[in-house]
Amino acid sequence: MFDSKSQQNNEIGRNGKKVQIYVCGITPYDSAHLGHAFTYLTFDLVIRALKFIGRETNYVQNITDIDDPLFERARNSGTNWQSIVDSQMDIYRTDMSALNILPPDHFVGVMENMDLIISRIGETISKDLSYQIGTEWYFKTDSEKLSKLVASVPNNELVAMAKERGCDTDRQGKISPLDPIIWKASKDDEPNWKEDFGTGRPGWHIQCISLANKYAELPLDIQGGGKDLIFPHHSMSEEQNAALGFGELALNYCHVGMVSYQGSKMSKSKGNLVFVHQLMDEGISPMVIRLALMSHHWRADWEYTKVLIDESKEFYSELSKKFKGKFISQIDQDQIIEIMLNDLDAPKVLSFLKEVKPLSESQNNVSIDLLLEALLGLKLEDVA
Repeated sequence: MFDSKSQQNNEIGRNGKKVQIYVCGITPYDSAHLGHAFTYLTFDLVIRALKFIGRETNYVQNITDIDDPLFERARNSGTNWQSIVDSQMDIYRTDMSALNILPPDHFVGVMENMDLIISRIGETISKDLSYQIGTEWYFKTDSEKLSKLVASVPNNELVAMAKERGCDTDRQGKISPLDPIIWKASKDDEPNWKEDFGTGRPGWHIQCISLANKYAELPLDIQGGGKDLIFPHHSMSEEQNAALGFGELALNYCHVGMVSYQGSKMSKSKGNLVFVHQLMDEGISPMVIRLALMSHHWRADWEYTKVLIDESKEFYSELSKKFKGKFISQIDQDQIIEIMLNDLDAPKVLSFLKEVKPLSESQNNVSIDLLLEALLGLKLEDVA
């Protein structure tokens, strides 16, 4: 798979070891939109491909169940923030199950691991890796130890990017505008923890490295997420992990393309979200949605349109009529597997399927139903 840090395709996995995968999960202040689904579908395909060739995996996905957007929504709606988490997580699990996305081995929240995360923050303070401004603490970034994910990006561009993505780059007293907050003051209606170093709650990056160290074996074979996590999140996580003495965070950083709608990336602030459950409520089959997502390469940026769903409906019907209950040759199966193992090229597999000739006899042949579900997670519909 393509690694964002080395800018090349690298082999995934080490001999004799489970493949360690950590993917940054949702902040459950709203339902899963197609951008989320595209990310989690990507790593579902990674897991399926690895399992298909006999590799064991350990897949960790976190839940950022304590974050500013969540508290903001609770405040604006007059709803308890924990109730929002519970309701949105129910929808998320239902959506992912409908899309036939395999659940992680460890699906873990920040709240349930708060003692661990707070202890890590304490370590940054005791090791002089952080400094205090008022009642809050910031991690000291080191320009000499900047992640190779962004090593070629000029500092002024990093500052602008950090500011655009919600970092308080202009705060008075910061040593560097890029220094991320690791312990922040809580507002009156937000949860807080009383510690020797102050009362508040954790920052973002320290949460993920704490969970990765607990639930996976480092270095990770894959640190995954959307392209928008390259900076600051994954870059800062890598630097904090090394500073705390945990070594290399990940061997490969696999970043999924952005999904746009109405001309810009899907985001809550712009109100241009297309939700998975919304499409299903309109009567669209989850397998059609899955096929629509798979029609784009995992690294590609793309824009959602209604035409995509219409085309995917038609293609899904064609696949089901052509292959349901049928077989393909071992040679064709090997070709499909080879394509998927080369940077997870699902669109190329779908194109190949258009050319494959189905066989009616099972002798020395492969059930296409079983292959498509095992490798692509695609369940063909029954054909009358």
